[in-house]
Amino acid sequence: MDRPRYPYSMRTFFWACALVLCCFSCVVAQDWGELRQAIEDNLPAVLPDDLGRGTVPQELIDASQAVVDAASQIYALPNLDELNRRWTVQREAIARLVLVYVDTLAHFSRLTVISDELDQWGPRNLAQLTEGHVLKIGSVLATQTGADAVPINHQAFAERIVLFAEQYPGQESLQIIDYFLYQVRQMQQPAHQDSRLAVIAPIFQDHFKKSYHTPRALALEPDIQRTTLPGNPMLLMGVDLDGSAFVPDSIRGKVVLLQFWGTWSALCKEKMPHLIALYEKYREDGFEIIGINTGVRGDDATRVRQFVNTTLFNGERIPWKILHEGLGERQNRMTMTQFYGITELPVLILIGRNGRVLNLHPLPSTLDQLIAEAISPLAPIERTDEERQRSGAE
Repeated sequence: MDRPRYPYSMRTFFWACALVLCCFSCVVAQDWGELRQAIEDNLPAVLPDDLGRGTVPQELIDASQAVVDAASQIYALPNLDELNRRWTVQREAIARLVLVYVDTLAHFSRLTVISDELDQWGPRNLAQLTEGHVLKIGSVLATQTGADAVPINHQAFAERIVLFAEQYPGQESLQIIDYFLYQVRQMQQPAHQDSRLAVIAPIFQDHFKKSYHTPRALALEPDIQRTTLPGNPMLLMGVDLDGSAFVPDSIRGKVVLLQFWGTWSALCKEKMPHLIALYEKYREDGFEIIGINTGVRGDDATRVRQFVNTTLFNGERIPWKILHEGLGERQNRMTMTQFYGITELPVLILIGRNGRVLNLHPLPSTLDQLIAEAISPLAPIERTDEERQRSGAE
C-alpha cells in the first residue's frame, strides 16, 4: 500500500521546521560553549585570604563581573538542564563573593539566594565559604539604621547563624556569633542595641546551652536580664558613698529614675541640668532619682564624693542619693551594672510606683511626660505582701 503523500507546501513546512530546530540547537550549543568558556577564562583561581578586609584588585573585580555577566546569559538559555545550571551557580558564587565586597547592596541578596541553593546540593566547602561571608556581611547590614538600611529580620538572621553553627561547628561559627553581637553593641543608640539584643541574645544563649558552651551562655545572661526589664520588677541593690547598703523599701511606692553615670562622661554631665530640673519639679509628688556611679575610669568613692560636693549645674549640686558600684564590689556584693550588663553611659531606667520598669532608655524629650504620667493618681501602686495575701483570700 502506498503511503499517503503530503502536499508540496506541507512537506516544505516540515523540512523548514526541522532545519530551524537543528540550527537553533547548534546556536544554543555554541552559546553555551562560548559562555562556559568565558566563565572558565575569567573565574578567579584563588580568592584572597583577606576578602572583606583588604582592597579588592581591579583585575579581580573585572574578571568576576565577566563571570556574573556570562552566568546571567546562561540562565536565559532555553532548556538549560539541572547539571549545567548547578555548574553555573557554583561558578557565580565565587564571582559574587568578590563583588559583594565591592558593591554590597547590588550583590548581597543574590549571594544569599546562591548560598541557599548551595546548602541543598553543595559542594560542601563552597556552601560553607559562601554562607560564612553572607553571615558576616549580614551582621553589618542588620545593625544599620536610617533610610538606606537593608530590612533584615533579626530573629530570622540569628536563627540562620545558629543553623550555620550546627552544620559547621567550630571556631568560625563562634567568631560569626561574636561578630554579630559586637556589631549590635557598636550601635550608637542604646535603645537600638537593646531592641535587637532582646531578640537575638536568647537565641544564641539557647544554642550555647545545647552545645555545652556554658561560659558563653552565662555571658549573655546580663543582656537578657536587662532587655527583658520593661514591664517587670527590677532588682535594686548597691552601696552608697558612705558604704551603707541601699534599702529598697526607702523608695517603695515612688516613681524612680535610675541614672547610671560616670564623672568622666561628658554626656552624663550634659544631661545633669535637665535631670535636676525634673527632680525639683516632681519630687514633692513622689518622684525620686538614684544615681549609680559605675566606678570605672578612676571613679573611686573619694573622687565621686568630691565631684558631687563641689560641681555645680546651673548653680545646683546633685541632690539625689548616689550609689557606688566599686564599693559594692569591695563588699563582695552583686552590682546592678554586673547583673544587668550596663556598659555604655549614660543609661536611664524609669520605674513606676508599682516597682515595675516603665521605660528602658527613655528619650530626654519624652522624660517629662513619662514622669508626669507615672506619678498620676491613676497609676498602679505597689501593694505590700500583706495586701496581696488579703486580696488573694478574698
